[in-house]
Amino acid sequence: MYRIITSVRLVGAAITRLICLRQTDIKSLIAYSSVGHIGLIIAGIMSNSALGIIGGLAIIVAHGLISSSLFCIANITYEYSRSRRILLSKGLLALRPVVAM
Repeated sequence: MYRIITSVRLVGAAITRLICLRQTDIKSLIAYSSVGHIGLIIAGIMSNSALGIIGGLAIIVAHGLISSSLFCIANITYEYSRSRRILLSKGLLALRPVVAM
């Protein structure tokens, strides 16, 4: 039973990654990548192995730190460009190099 659920989670994470490739909105890209991360976390924890649980916990911690930072950067880019579209905010790195940090 665990193998079926893990397989479904991994396939769902892969499909979510493919959806991320087609996103044009910065915030929806971050949100869809969060869904993909959660699928990997559940698959790792449900594997019932020490490596899977440690890997799942590492992804949880990394996701908590990075996801909030990405939303903050998305807000900064929105303040400068007044658009959430990825194509319209490409040149902002030249104007605000601090965002590259």
